[in-house]
Amino acid sequence: MTEPTEAVYGGRHRRVLDHPDHREGVNHGTMTITAITDITPSLARVEATLDHEGDASRWLATNPAIRLELPDLDASSTVSRVYTVRSYREDEDRRFIEVDIVRHEGSSPVMQWLSHARTGTSVRILGPRPHFCPPFIDGRPALLFADETAIPALATILRDWPEVHTGLIWAEARDRAVIDELCVPKGVEIRWLSRADTEEPGSTGRLVEAALEASTAYPEPITVWACGEHQEMRQIRNHFRRDRQMTREEVQVFGYWRRGLTSSEIDEARLQRYEEALALNPRMTVLDDFDVDD
Repeated sequence: MTEPTEAVYGGRHRRVLDHPDHREGVNHGTMTITAITDITPSLARVEATLDHEGDASRWLATNPAIRLELPDLDASSTVSRVYTVRSYREDEDRRFIEVDIVRHEGSSPVMQWLSHARTGTSVRILGPRPHFCPPFIDGRPALLFADETAIPALATILRDWPEVHTGLIWAEARDRAVIDELCVPKGVEIRWLSRADTEEPGSTGRLVEAALEASTAYPEPITVWACGEHQEMRQIRNHFRRDRQMTREEVQVFGYWRRGLTSSEIDEARLQRYEEALALNPRMTVLDDFDVDD
């Protein structure tokens, strides 16, 4: 299988994505669509078979991420986009994954690709790579905050949830259906934060409000995991890290997307920050998205 062009995985920042700490266990491959299902008007679930060189066990890790290699809008180049693998299964000699894609207004490489994707459509991938997971510390409740883009990650987190830990999850979504289909283990509660059709994603501040209220309700030692819109996640992270003086090991926060910016702009800025961080520290030890964003 040929390697992708530099324009795909990192461009001038390819050193970041080719870093040994990032690429450990990660392989190139192809996924071929077997079904596309609309879970809600805003959420499409893509099922695909895998032609992949990597260890099958890595697909069962909690919150595994892959990069999809897609044509750019003008089809003259390619871009990559990171998505969470919601599920993995094997059927005889075939391997299947499910990837959820949140539909949004406007044109983007992902929306353009999804609008033309059909059964049999293939796309190159790079992965899987385990992404951020909740820090579980004995005796501490785990508090989680997520929007629709983090629901696939929640699905694997709940699947692997340690039996001895209690947890409370706040999830903002337009459609409750994406919350109701999650399998919730004993000792965990999910609270749905409804968003009206007229409200833009990432604009309500409800996850931030929930985090502040939860912080007051849980003055005892806790752990925190949060994924969603960048600015909202920054506020959540800053409260727990700065106001409550919690450590990086206790707080895992990541901004999956950012209002007003394209994914290409976000990827470029993030890779630039990691490039600068690697110049200071040759080991890729950054634990959350904002350690290189302050």
